[in-house]
Amino acid sequence: MERGVETVKSPLPALVTVHGSADECRARHAKRVMKYKHARTTTEIQSEDKDYTALLCECPYLNIVEWTAADLDAQPEQLGLTGSPTKVKAIENVVLTAKDSIVLTTSDDDMNKLMKELIDSHVIG
Repeated sequence: MERGVETVKSPLPALVTVHGSADECRARHAKRVMKYKHARTTTEIQSEDKDYTALLCECPYLNIVEWTAADLDAQPEQLGLTGSPTKVKAIENVVLTAKDSIVLTTSDDDMNKLMKELIDSHVIG
């Protein structure tokens, strides 16, 4: 809320979205990113070549629980394309080109601006 806080309670599972004009998310914490970089769902573990059994036994918090429609007790008419309140009207291919470039000097100001830009765009946290 603009200049305010709203506390909402909801049963799980819950999906929370925010409007595009919301403040930037806080930067990711590098230690947490490293801690959870091997977190996988059961389906991901089965499709990968690496054996994660020992790692998941040692660190059970890395196992991401998957829910199915049956787990959620969802009605079939609420699922998939028929249950979606939004429809995709068009898909466009976007080709990105390297037009933007930054020329840095040896000044501290340039380095500080670059670091701020990388942190703001969540390239580094």
